Amino acid sequence: MESKGGVYLSIHPKSKNKHFLEPYLSYGERRFLRKKTILYKQGDIGEGFYFLQDGLVKISTIDIKQNIRIIDFTSSGSFIGEQALKEMPYFSTCTLIRDSIFYYFSLQKYNELIHNHPEIKNLIADCVIEKVKRLINNINVKSIPTESQVSFFLLKLIDFYNNVEINLTQQELSDYTGLTRITVYKILKKWEEEGLLSVKNRKIYILKPQILKQYVGSHYTII
Repeated sequence: MESKGGVYLSIHPKSKNKHFLEPYLSYGERRFLRKKTILYKQGDIGEGFYFLQDGLVKISTIDIKQNIRIIDFTSSGSFIGEQALKEMPYFSTCTLIRDSIFYYFSLQKYNELIHNHPEIKNLIADCVIEKVKRLINNINVKSIPTESQVSFFLLKLIDFYNNVEINLTQQELSDYTGLTRITVYKILKKWEEEGLLSVKNRKIYILKPQILKQYVGSHYTII
């Protein structure tokens, strides 16, 4: 369904079941990593990719002005760092936001995997397409009013955390939305005064998510 503004946008649905890669995990190396670990950095040359079996990660990048921009959050059941399959540098930095379990697939193991299970190529391709759709979504949202933009990203974070308690600072929300910290602060302050949310202990607590959906719904449909 097209929105009034002619923009197609949606809150991204949940990731597929985190066990969907179970038959292929024997080709990977299981790793348990702690919160705040940097899995890889922007510019590093990849020698393999990862499957996030259980956990939460933040994907960020640094632009030409050296500003940090959060481009995505990823949860259980996702591939990460697939550009390594082309032996390309990682174009982003991946940071764990909670203790997580990964399976690391070296290029050698990946070649063995696709030789024995060629269908895995389609699974990875689907994941890449899914990520491109999310990035286009985030670009399109820039065409709507700032309060609607913040609503959109907060609703995505509720879906991501599966909780109305969002473990994100105002600076990180600024990095995610692409809005200035002052703009984000003013919007959150206004909504806090209106009882829509609460900001404390470096977290954002959404008290009335249905009101946020009203900000979003006037411009586009949430699927």
